[in-house]
Amino acid sequence: MSARLDLLVAELKRLDGPARLDQLTDLLRATEISCDDVAAWIRFDDKHYARQLVHGDEHFNVWLLCWKNGQRSPIHDHIGSNCAVRVLRGVATQTTFAFAANGHIVAIGSNDIRAGEVVASQDRDVHQISNLQPDSADLVTLHIYSPPLRKMNTYSLYDRSRGVDVWREERKIITSSPENSEMPLESMHGWVTPNHLFFVRNHFEIPEIQRDQWRLKVCGCVEQPREWTWEELDRLPQRSIFATVECAGNGRSFLTPKVHGVQWGAGAIGHAEWTGVPLCDVLNESGLRKEAVEILFRGADAGVESDHPERIHFERSLPLAKALHPDTLLVTRMNGELLTPNHGAPVRLFVPGWYGVASVKWLERIEAIDQPFRGYYQSKKYTYQERGFHGLQTVIIGPMAVKSEIIRPVHDARLGIGTNRIFGVAWAGEEAVERVELSTDGGRTWAVADLIGLKAPYSWTMWEYLWEVAEPGDYVLLSRAVSASGQVQPLQHNPLHGGYKIHFSRPTRVRIEKTQRSEEYRAAADVLFYDMNAFAEENARVPLDVELEFSGGEGI
Repeated sequence: MSARLDLLVAELKRLDGPARLDQLTDLLRATEISCDDVAAWIRFDDKHYARQLVHGDEHFNVWLLCWKNGQRSPIHDHIGSNCAVRVLRGVATQTTFAFAANGHIVAIGSNDIRAGEVVASQDRDVHQISNLQPDSADLVTLHIYSPPLRKMNTYSLYDRSRGVDVWREERKIITSSPENSEMPLESMHGWVTPNHLFFVRNHFEIPEIQRDQWRLKVCGCVEQPREWTWEELDRLPQRSIFATVECAGNGRSFLTPKVHGVQWGAGAIGHAEWTGVPLCDVLNESGLRKEAVEILFRGADAGVESDHPERIHFERSLPLAKALHPDTLLVTRMNGELLTPNHGAPVRLFVPGWYGVASVKWLERIEAIDQPFRGYYQSKKYTYQERGFHGLQTVIIGPMAVKSEIIRPVHDARLGIGTNRIFGVAWAGEEAVERVELSTDGGRTWAVADLIGLKAPYSWTMWEYLWEVAEPGDYVLLSRAVSASGQVQPLQHNPLHGGYKIHFSRPTRVRIEKTQRSEEYRAAADVLFYDMNAFAEENARVPLDVELEFSGGEGI
């Protein structure tokens, strides 16, 4: 974030709890934030105003809203949340409403809020924000909600009905061109990541591809080279798997000293149902020749890198055994929906259990090759060092490492004496997670957490630990996962891995306060478990044929 945003967040954290309306207003007026400070989050949507989460914790959320001309919010209040808004670009129109004697709402006033001005509303204030400027001008506004806004009542001018809208969260933009964005991991609510929240990793701008004109070329060491249309591919037998996929550079921003590459937080990770055609079926149609040793995949995306000025396509290869595994898919659908462009439409490769770099998006060419591939994204980038019998050796990024994350409580949370529920997720690449251990004393002692739901290869597993604490003070929480084969999550990052394979146990610091008392229970876990099973059951009923500034390319 920019220095001004950092200052705003630091001032909010100093409030030590939910903020009063006057505190939010004073802070926004005192902080000279401009569009330059939030450039990474500015993006517009043709259909409705766009929202981007800039920062959030248990006491407040900072959102950036971008409005094209004519776009407006619903008439709404903020259930249980105070809100302050600063206009960064353009002029916002705020209309306020009251209840008439017959129960309908009626507009009682309207005012323009210009760039640099701040307006505030309490949780039950009913209002609407609109972009009604002349000449198609855009509007950019910065909003602080405390406590975080989870839902709001919406109202109609035509009847007395009241609806409750859940506040739709968006991905957190890390770089905007090309887009690299994270899922808001701290607000994870279920086993499956919704498509609109699933992280996006792009090395170049998204290619424009028409599905009816798309062709997939299969060539190289095969008996019968051929091209596939999307319809031909979609008529083949389909397979669905649930799998977690993580960016190879996920967590890079937590490394000290800093390393080059996209500065991911913890949210370059997601779990989804992937549906498509087994790659082995397509390769069998063309007949692999015996000299084939790897399968090379090319995406339609192309561009230049800072250390490679010549234009290149994104290309990666797989060893033959992994390529021919029946779970390696040519994917057309994600969570039962057709792929969208930012997730690789019309077809992407999906390699379950491997870091996301292997799952080439916008796939346009499959080539069987007779020698190991050593292209840019498999030699210059996406490799790390390991110490072996004969010294250091270069390893190509492949299977995901065992890892866990503490989701709640968040870092620097203030908790009470009593029972506190610690919740998180863990994954182990191609393996299942065997167990998760939790330390509340910085790693000196460990206890076994409870796993929630399925333990399966490829998929992350939810876990919880009910922590009984009697003494106030500062505590350091750590989690570590153990895979089915006994691989243990390390406590420190291996410096030989550079900016990749960042799977060490990251500390979460919390404070137990004497004046508070916590009485956590398992209801939240029951909801998550229900969500997981309900999603799986619903998908089983659906037929498969239903419809930062650009930096050197490290990490997916």
